[in-house]
Amino acid sequence: MPNAESTASRHLHYVWAVGPGSDAIPPGQVVGDRYKVIAPQIWQDTTPDSPPAIPDAVPDRVIPYFKAYRHRLHVPGVYDVRPQSGGKAPWVLLDNAPINGRSGQRYPTLIAAWDTVTTVRQLSWLWQLWQLWEPLVKLGVGRSLLVPDNVRVEGWRVRLGELYIDDQPPNLKAFAQSWLGLAGTQPAIAQPLQALGAALLADTCPPDQLTVDLNYLLLREAAQVPLVVKVAGDTSAGPQQVRNEDACYPQGLAPDATMPRIGIVCDGVGGHEAGEVASQLVVRSLRLQLQGLLSEAQNQDQLAPPKVIFQQIEAAIRVVNDLVNRQNDQQGRSDRQRMGTTLVMAVVVAQRIKTDLGWSLINELYIAHIGDSRAYWITPDYCHQLTVDDDLAGREVEAGRQFYAHLAQRPEAGALTQAIGTRDAQHLLPHLQRFVIDEAGVLLLCSDGLSDQGRIDTAWANYIGLITKDIITLDAAVASWIELANQKNGHDNVAVVLMQCKLLNPVYADEATAEAADAPPADPNDLTDASRALLYGEEDQPAQTPPPPASSQSQLSFSARWIGIMAAAILLLAGLLGWWVAGRLTGPPTPSPESPESVN
Repeated sequence: MPNAESTASRHLHYVWAVGPGSDAIPPGQVVGDRYKVIAPQIWQDTTPDSPPAIPDAVPDRVIPYFKAYRHRLHVPGVYDVRPQSGGKAPWVLLDNAPINGRSGQRYPTLIAAWDTVTTVRQLSWLWQLWQLWEPLVKLGVGRSLLVPDNVRVEGWRVRLGELYIDDQPPNLKAFAQSWLGLAGTQPAIAQPLQALGAALLADTCPPDQLTVDLNYLLLREAAQVPLVVKVAGDTSAGPQQVRNEDACYPQGLAPDATMPRIGIVCDGVGGHEAGEVASQLVVRSLRLQLQGLLSEAQNQDQLAPPKVIFQQIEAAIRVVNDLVNRQNDQQGRSDRQRMGTTLVMAVVVAQRIKTDLGWSLINELYIAHIGDSRAYWITPDYCHQLTVDDDLAGREVEAGRQFYAHLAQRPEAGALTQAIGTRDAQHLLPHLQRFVIDEAGVLLLCSDGLSDQGRIDTAWANYIGLITKDIITLDAAVASWIELANQKNGHDNVAVVLMQCKLLNPVYADEATAEAADAPPADPNDLTDASRALLYGEEDQPAQTPPPPASSQSQLSFSARWIGIMAAAILLLAGLLGWWVAGRLTGPPTPSPESPESVN
């Protein structure tokens, strides 16, 4: 297998320039001895390894970018502010903008790409816009979603060029006028989306109803393209560490071909053996709870909306948090000696949906994370980081205090702001996302033993083709990623889980049977330094649209059954925990110089 870093990254660092006159500077001119103008408002940073100078003050106009930091999957961030002479407003330079890092050209607008993609992707784009609507309106930049040239797409991903300040808050009518009329060119979704648009314009469709109806339409179309999943994972202590505080599920190729739908990575923190205990405990207990969730969801005749699935996953995370937290208390651990762990996990939830073709299975990808373990979606065309780290630098940016490029240079920038088990569950804020897969690709979950130093950004292109073309097996690909981590980031433990997603041929009406939906899609084979610091301290009936998704009663029924499963799991875990941990940790911890230092 080739060296993953034998080919240097072909991506250059481009920024999007905003401000008076930024579009009038001719190509080839250099601004501030640093930025080469490539095209109107597209500048190349010629010294990307050196952070920009720190401005004297943070301009008010950049605050919305700071506040939207958690939405970096879709929203650019502020990289630099360049002053202008003559009292003019400064230029604001945005990174993470929708500019192709190879060509230096902007990605296409959503409108330009609309007729070139499937109905599933069209509805996925609309869903992403709708999920951004509320947070951006609250930040006073909702108009950013209504400017057609500002809404760009890179594959499945919606990306905004910049943020526009609202003169007054936009309403749902503006959203309907901007986007729901696009469906006219697609017969499969034209009538229901036009009906939704008419209801919004008539003020008869509340926001919750729009969420329900868009979700139903998206899942109905996604059900026509079945998904198969393979999962493999492994972990390594690394060449410089005696013990391994990272843990994952699965280890090796997932053995159960009918249900390879869970991937978990944990990176333990804490003194003595605490990090190792916490990470293994969380992996084991979450796996048990999530298997119950998957079994329950697949047996329902009513769709559970994303909000309900989020609640179940979050409840499972809080259960394991309190198990670890309680053990910390019983062992007399305090401050930096309290054991904890980061978490990133992926769950492919299969649900049944009634369509014109009969009963079909749809597969939704749910991702949850806490800390700085990450999730990436990788295809032969791109690598998208799906998660945003819980670290000190990110917290300071989100609070509006400083630019990320400057904060990242500080030694404490990567200090964790939360981890599982270090405090009571009421203070824990898990981050949850839902994706509907409409393309073949690989989901990579990893600890910072791999992601540190930008290793994934420089290496992904050398791996993805080997996986998607089945040149190497999935578990061999996991081993290769771990080898890269040990060679380049050998100072830390590493854990890697790969979830390979493939699409089967679409199901058409003349081929569909209700019985085919009674079973999940078959598997094709069978058919750190992250822990160095830690801060302790949708449901009414659709009006004029498709058949209704789950009713409130069915959601309550699903939740009640899941609560029963959770209760049984908690009792089992509590008993196992006392026995297992007692054998691993027999007394209060001995202070260790390797323990992370707390940040207050």
